[in-house]
Amino acid sequence: MKKCYSVFICVTDGVEDIETISSIDILNRSNINVKLISVNNKKEIICAHGTKIISDILLKDIKNVHLTNDIVAIIIPGGLQASEYFQKNYFLLKYLTKFKNTNRIIGAICAAPAMVISSNNLFPNAKMTGYLGLKYLISYQQWVKYPVYWDDKYKLLTAQSVKYAIKFNLKLIQIILGQKISLRIEKEL
Repeated sequence: MKKCYSVFICVTDGVEDIETISSIDILNRSNINVKLISVNNKKEIICAHGTKIISDILLKDIKNVHLTNDIVAIIIPGGLQASEYFQKNYFLLKYLTKFKNTNRIIGAICAAPAMVISSNNLFPNAKMTGYLGLKYLISYQQWVKYPVYWDDKYKLLTAQSVKYAIKFNLKLIQIILGQKISLRIEKEL
């Protein structure tokens, strides 16, 4: 079966292993095309706990590329070191704004909602969750207590921690492909 939707996953050294790998695995199981985008311009990435992954493309090579209709979402996994890097990366922030302005899904897990999304005021009115230890970085009006939260109005999907990575990805599949496929993938896990 041909993969008809694509999701970008941002990676850099220090990205959280399970959050990244589970996104790759679960999205591939649902027949979504996954592209690993290296934000630090290195093909080989060393995750927070030593897992090595190879990115598909460097951010600098796609930053001016037109977003085709099949690219429906971009995911920012957590990991403190990675989130600190993502938070300050001008090209990534510009690319996230492009996703937002074209009404595509942005997903962020663990430290990323607070450190990347909230700290850069990318979604000043969206509701979100994130790592409980960084809750103070998200405004009281925006914070929701749920482990995984989808703000349909702003197309923002967030999760609290690695513990909820599978639930986060199943929700993303539900948003993109529907409840039936999400439930089928969940039964396979």
